[in-house]
Amino acid sequence: MKKATSHFDAFAQPTKADWLAQLAKDLKGKPLSDLDWQLEERVRLSAVYTAEDLPTPPPTLVHGRTNNAWQIGEYIDVHDAGAANAQALEGLRGGVNAPLFRFFHLPDVAELAVLLADIEPAYISVHFAPHYPDKDPAELFRNLIYYTRQRGVPLADIRGSIDFDPLLDWTSPPWPPLVRLLRFADRYMPQFKVLQINGQVLHTGADDSARELAWMVAKGVAYMAQLAELGVPPSVTNGHLQFSVAVGKRYFVEIAKIRALKLLWANVLAAYGIEGAALPPIAAHLATESQTDNREYNMISAATQAMSAAIGGADSVFVLPADAATHEQSSSFTRRIARNVQHLLQLESHLDRVADPAAGSYYIETLTQALAASAWAQFQDIERDGGFL
Repeated sequence: MKKATSHFDAFAQPTKADWLAQLAKDLKGKPLSDLDWQLEERVRLSAVYTAEDLPTPPPTLVHGRTNNAWQIGEYIDVHDAGAANAQALEGLRGGVNAPLFRFFHLPDVAELAVLLADIEPAYISVHFAPHYPDKDPAELFRNLIYYTRQRGVPLADIRGSIDFDPLLDWTSPPWPPLVRLLRFADRYMPQFKVLQINGQVLHTGADDSARELAWMVAKGVAYMAQLAELGVPPSVTNGHLQFSVAVGKRYFVEIAKIRALKLLWANVLAAYGIEGAALPPIAAHLATESQTDNREYNMISAATQAMSAAIGGADSVFVLPADAATHEQSSSFTRRIARNVQHLLQLESHLDRVADPAAGSYYIETLTQALAASAWAQFQDIERDGGFL
């Protein structure tokens, strides 16, 4: 069989010098440095990058993944269990496979039975977040276990998470209940995450992305160290940990931020001697400040934000309905559009098929490395000052 000829062979390969010469001509005497982007104090980006800037491309960020499949999330606010169940079933029929139930009071087992009626947790992942005063996620977790056992669903089949970030919500973190949760999950629920690093509250904009990453990593290390002192091996903590991140509107920065988080946490695991362990899943949420009162604008913005999360390699993506900024109950239409944004990225753009879609992009690779280096330096400063605690 005749070997196929690449059509690129017919064209001369321009060097970086060629690109710079063309840019100098187009800029008509203005310095190229005028186009540089000073993202933050330690991160400055040029307007042009070529293969010469990455003579040895960094390895792809696969970490055992064979594709880039992510789960489609949807927020379900639970004020009334029956109404929330109807919304959840609507979402599941529309392609959601990672519903996030947000509670505003502690549900008992009977309420959970109404809320989760006709929902098969073995086929999706289910996520729970308490948003009520004096919340104790251990109580919510206990009721979930009671309900699951009553229903006869094997605990080992349950995938999902509970929003449990003690250093965020408690002045004196309840370490003993967390130890019990981790040991229970490690024994009976290997696919369930009971500890979350909430990076959404650390998000203050693209200009502070490295600082945001540094504090997320510092908090994760604080959990690993504190729990190790209480007898929980770091490998167990890592196995039941989840990160949540806010995704703003700086398209490339958000891609690089998620990729940099993976690099940083891989460094942490290497320091602990945890070889071959899977990285904690990353749940991407649209930053609340990115929403406006213009519903149509929000729909367009959500598409690019979800695309950043997907290309960055998030494990689940939660797109806000376009009317979220009005603080009114979202409509069936806006929830459907929020879901369909992700369907388009998967079924038409096929962003879920390549394990690391951004790999090899000179600009994104450079930005990823720069954010990771800056965040690691700031993380080391935090550790020298005593750590997150």
